[in-house]
Amino acid sequence: MLKSYEAVLDHGTIRWLGAPPAVEEARLIITVLPEKATKDQNGHPCRRPPEGMKGRLRIVGDMVTSPYSEEEWASMFERTSRQLEGEPEAFK
Repeated sequence: MLKSYEAVLDHGTIRWLGAPPAVEEARLIITVLPEKATKDQNGHPCRRPPEGMKGRLRIVGDMVTSPYSEEEWASMFERTSRQLEGEPEAFK
């Protein structure tokens, strides 16, 4: 089975971004990604401010945790499902 590991190649030296593979020697297939990653190590989109805004922004509050509870999410999904089915009451 193939396993993927994230690393940075820096002047010919591999620097692992997570735990390195537990092998002494291995054949590698290397894929070179664009300089700016579009997803983080958990698969979430990387959001970056425009270059002109660097250093001018201040993060206020929690950017990771959803403002909605699990019950609110379930309710929103259920309502959207009813709207997609064309139920008139779901649009009120």
